[in-house]
Amino acid sequence: MRAAPAIIGVIIIAVAIFFIVPMAAGGSTNVCQALEKHDVSQTAANVTGTNSGPVHDVINSVGQAAATGNIAAQKEANEHPNTPSAVSCAASYWQSL
Repeated sequence: MRAAPAIIGVIIIAVAIFFIVPMAAGGSTNVCQALEKHDVSQTAANVTGTNSGPVHDVINSVGQAAATGNIAAQKEANEHPNTPSAVSCAASYWQSL
């Protein structure tokens, strides 16, 4: 039964990575805000066709400042009503990569 603590440890680490990496990458306080910031960056790149330049930077900066996570949380709650928003936001973040 010594394998059980190791398996539990691996599961805890995997769950932590699932939630912490998006928040760290987005510089956010919650995973839905990280998803929203990621979506803003992707939208700015899609609109301008590039990941740099003054127009991209303005769109991205304004969007990043407005990204609270509320929009992403509401969207995920509507799309996945039986799943906690944090879980569905994290899953959507990883799927968007």
